[in-house]
Amino acid sequence: MSTIAYAALSTLREKGARGKTTTSMSKYVDVLAALVPAEVLGLHAVILSVTTEITDEATRIEHPTTLLWAYFGLILLSIGLYVVYRLQEKKWSRLDWIRMLIPPLAFVAWTMIQRATAFDALGWEAGEAPRTVIALFLSVILGVLTKCLADKADEMPTK
Repeated sequence: MSTIAYAALSTLREKGARGKTTTSMSKYVDVLAALVPAEVLGLHAVILSVTTEITDEATRIEHPTTLLWAYFGLILLSIGLYVVYRLQEKKWSRLDWIRMLIPPLAFVAWTMIQRATAFDALGWEAGEAPRTVIALFLSVILGVLTKCLADKADEMPTK
């Protein structure tokens, strides 16, 4: 899905008739859109291809500083994509301060779960098990939070 799709869905829910913007099942589309920030995941894949070297034995980071800056840039980009869409629609609400953090946190979880990603440029030394467990819990928490925020947007009175 995408961060922009997530922002668009939030906008549509707030613009629609109170309590009638969707079936409960389609609110999970919001969750999918928020938790799969496709724009930054796609850029991340391309950035990895130019900052790492894959050998038979392992993937080695060739440009750690570039990869580190790119990681933070992708996090900021995912926030920016959400914010720009919502502001252009002139639909910013207080819940958007929370919504704008979901795609970048989902991106962080994606990079924590996978190996040989920009997350590795951070120099995480706690090991694979804690890294994976934290990312899994973060993913579930973000999914539940996103569903609750979709419910809230659906309950908002039409402006």
